[in-house]
Amino acid sequence: MHENSVSTGNPKYKRVILIGMDGLDPKITGSLMEQGHLPNFVKLSRMGGFSPMATSNPAQSPVAWASIATGKNPGHHGIFDFLGRRISDYMPELAILRMNPKNVFAKREAMFLPVMHANAFWDYTSDNNIPSTILKWPMTFQPKQNRAKLYSGLGVPDIKGGLGRYAFYTTKDISKNEEGSEKVIKVKVNGNSIKTFISGPNVAKLTTREAAKTDININFSDNSKVEINVDGKKVIVNKGQWSEWVEVKFKLGLMKTTTGIVKFYLNEVNTEFELYMTPVQINPKDPAFVISSPDEYIKELANEVGHFYTLGMPEDTKAVEEGRTDEDAFITMCDEIVEEQEKMLWYELNKFKEGLLASAFFSSDRIQHIFWVTKDPSHPLYNKAYAEKYGHVIDDYYRKMDRILGEVMKQVDDNTALMVFSDHGFSSFRRTVHINSWLVQNGFMTLTKKITKEDKDGGGLFQFVDWKKTSAYALGFGSIYLNIKGREKSGIVVAGADADSVSNAIIEKFTKLTDPKDGQQAIKNVYKSKDIYSGSQAGNSPDLIVGFEDGFRASWQTAIGGAPVEIMEDNLKKWSGDHIIDPSVVPGILLTNFTVNNNGPSLMDIAPTVLSCFGMSAEGMDGKSLL
Repeated sequence: MHENSVSTGNPKYKRVILIGMDGLDPKITGSLMEQGHLPNFVKLSRMGGFSPMATSNPAQSPVAWASIATGKNPGHHGIFDFLGRRISDYMPELAILRMNPKNVFAKREAMFLPVMHANAFWDYTSDNNIPSTILKWPMTFQPKQNRAKLYSGLGVPDIKGGLGRYAFYTTKDISKNEEGSEKVIKVKVNGNSIKTFISGPNVAKLTTREAAKTDININFSDNSKVEINVDGKKVIVNKGQWSEWVEVKFKLGLMKTTTGIVKFYLNEVNTEFELYMTPVQINPKDPAFVISSPDEYIKELANEVGHFYTLGMPEDTKAVEEGRTDEDAFITMCDEIVEEQEKMLWYELNKFKEGLLASAFFSSDRIQHIFWVTKDPSHPLYNKAYAEKYGHVIDDYYRKMDRILGEVMKQVDDNTALMVFSDHGFSSFRRTVHINSWLVQNGFMTLTKKITKEDKDGGGLFQFVDWKKTSAYALGFGSIYLNIKGREKSGIVVAGADADSVSNAIIEKFTKLTDPKDGQQAIKNVYKSKDIYSGSQAGNSPDLIVGFEDGFRASWQTAIGGAPVEIMEDNLKKWSGDHIIDPSVVPGILLTNFTVNNNGPSLMDIAPTVLSCFGMSAEGMDGKSLL
């Protein structure tokens, strides 16, 4: 038995179903419910209730989903941002995926380390012999092998062990300065065909590591399609359509091979050739890494539903932003991802007699990131024609979630508790804030050279920072760290009273930051970690967490330690909506088929509620049961 969970042997329900819908916003949900567009949401709210649900601080998906799973604040589960910092040298590193440096023999089952430190509610239920099945839950990679059946979500890498990088094959000349140029593979047409390759996992050679490559041949028959030959298998790709899944085999040396899967999308074949390929996904029928518990579970799902996207964040927003696929291709991609997940959900629901079943959908979040501009006429990228063309897309996704809920509700009886929730809401991302630039201009950070307008990254990865004269630095999406003596490599701020006075000075000045464009407040709150986090991992948290006002967000340059010339700029990327603002502005939603005992629920209440449905207590959790 794990600590903090006790069976009282008096279950209130035989079955518990959780459906997570990432990013659903209470304002949009409420408005569409009133207009009669979400009949199943309305029906469920009448059976139990519908309310906003407080999100995590910060309101980022990895942090929120870990808090939902554990019923605890980030100080316990240890996830504070998409990015953390390597304490040895200040460098940003992924917080949602950790390679295992001690895995010298490249054992498949020891490739990665878990990122979430506390136990999840399904660890407790499965320990109590309650059948527990969890589909696509974030921050569970690499999954613990226990009695729960689990397929990991956000954090699952591509076959190279990264977060997923597409490839773009083209005859066009793409400038090296263009965003995403590193993903372009320049090809030549020879007669009626193109010979090129697919890049796979890194393989250790005697002195270096090189990517394994598989050759592909692309043949033209007419102006509307191509035939791609991979490993002797032929696949037809029609212009403006997604291909079927294609298995790709890579040689890893010493008689070892592995396979991945890809999809292609043909943009252009006539004047120039343009072919997009998804990142090479882990093949669920032949998984290169362990992405489920038990290890065979992923193959069971694949046998049932066929190949599917396994990447933790499969919806390729980068490809849309960098112009390698268009909006229609992106919408179709999201539709296919949801359809694959629905098939898995139905496979499990159809045999679900007792216990716990949780399934999470994410495309609703990615769709809002890209299409939010259609809802906000004051966004710098707002365009009336574009808004008229794509203005229905976000609402369509809420309706899609409502349809899925309707199908699930047909399976719900008096012995079944149903909870539907989102991890956070959504808002507009109009202005981008360079936190490090602010730290420089306010004397908390010193650079060794003057940044010019030409340096768009603002000296990313802290390359011009004079650490001996720097008391604070920012990375990730709103995390500020103090340069603490004895903790950081070149720390100068003494822990204790000194650190407190630096923190207080930053809070006092930064909360007064206004937009030079219109005088709007940019910062709602700056939180000290010790005021909002507690637990064994709290010492690894950022020192300060920025809560932005509506419309503002930390810049992409801040995330990787850059300090461009200006403090603020218009957000001119297609990623036009976001939620990494003050948590009070972006609560999620909660719908239940039972009455909840609290009119201000928090996402940390979900785990203890699941346990109390099964008659288990939830001592040691920060959340409280809603039953």
